[in-house]
Amino acid sequence: MLPAETQKTKTLETFLLRLHESHEVSVYEAVDRLVQAGEAVGLDAGKLMRMLDQGMSFEELLEEIESRMACLQKTA
Repeated sequence: MLPAETQKTKTLETFLLRLHESHEVSVYEAVDRLVQAGEAVGLDAGKLMRMLDQGMSFEELLEEIESRMACLQKTA
């Protein structure tokens, strides 16, 4: 099993590849894109913030958005 830090890095890299994103965007642009992705799957900015405030990690939030996107693609 991979160490936790390596696994987190791998998950983030995989997510960025799937979204066709790079590491070269500003923080503001990255947050805006995160909110847009959340909204596309029914999670508005307020809900995203509550999820983080309630202890969800950023990685878990990305995985939730990815999971919801996959479900939407299957139903489309």
